[in-house]
Amino acid sequence: MAANNKIPWLKIIGWALLIHIILIALSILEVVIFSALIEPGQQPTYYEEHAQITAPYISIIFGIILFFFISRLLVKKRYNKRKLIGLMLPAIYIIMDLVFLLLSDTDWGQQYLIFMISFITKTLASYIGATTIKNKE
Repeated sequence: MAANNKIPWLKIIGWALLIHIILIALSILEVVIFSALIEPGQQPTYYEEHAQITAPYISIIFGIILFFFISRLLVKKRYNKRKLIGLMLPAIYIIMDLVFLLLSDTDWGQQYLIFMISFITKTLASYIGATTIKNKE
């Protein structure tokens, strides 16, 4: 069976969007657990501030895992395009992320280092996930 050499653009865009949704859901879940079990009874602004601090770290930690495995999933039967797929998934995600951040009230100066770490780790995880998969042909 020959490898499929087409780039699955719609799947890459769909997965990038789904990764955003998953990471946001995980951040919300963390705040729910924090507010119910660790620091119950605080004002909503306290939890909003907590979310602002923890969300980037949740995105980095779980983003590494998601990008690694999703890039492997996208490379199946597209072994010849694995490097490009490994780079395009985080590229599309980063473009979406920048658009979302531009639309929000984000302090770029204060968050610059976190953004760079987040984008670099996601790119590396995706690239490693895509390029370390073995060709089963």
